[in-house]
Amino acid sequence: MARTCPVCGSTALRHKEGDYVFAWPKGFAKTESSFANASWDRCEGCGEEILPPELSDRIEAEQYRVQCLLAPAEVKAIRERTGLSQVDMARLLGVGDKTYARWEAGLSIQNKSMDNLIRMAAHPEVFAEIEAQRDPGREQQVEAYVKHLPMLKAQNELALVAHGGLPAVGSIEGIRSRLQALLRQRGDKTDEAGT
Repeated sequence: MARTCPVCGSTALRHKEGDYVFAWPKGFAKTESSFANASWDRCEGCGEEILPPELSDRIEAEQYRVQCLLAPAEVKAIRERTGLSQVDMARLLGVGDKTYARWEAGLSIQNKSMDNLIRMAAHPEVFAEIEAQRDPGREQQVEAYVKHLPMLKAQNELALVAHGGLPAVGSIEGIRSRLQALLRQRGDKTDEAGT
């Protein structure tokens, strides 16, 4: 029985099986990918190809790999590790709630810059630092710190060391003694673990 092409209406629709070759759009790292043991329909009249869901899913999974992007399950796993809801994650990334939900559901694919931000969300301290930099009072805090730095150096030997000064001889000996004690403790634990 002849099958009709849904695009051109001809009866030249044929079932195909074997290796399906998919050509990627320009800008991808690869020009094409081959999918073994595939089945699909192709119209001999207009060239339209009708792919079953299983083959479409394989192509989509390969697209994430070819573009080096997180797959939907990986996007969701990162969000879950942070303990954020989809809405909170979307706000953290600066995208719409529905856009982010589509990435997790695999209904659309994030671009590389968004993929980078999602990966960074696994390290919330980065976002905390960014938000601190956006704090309008931050400039005044930095100015106050720099203004009082000479006074801080004079009052605190550790601050003096951190900013290029030298501590008193007694402080050097105290630091050296503490480091040696820590090394001895560490050595004792290593010896116990080795026996």
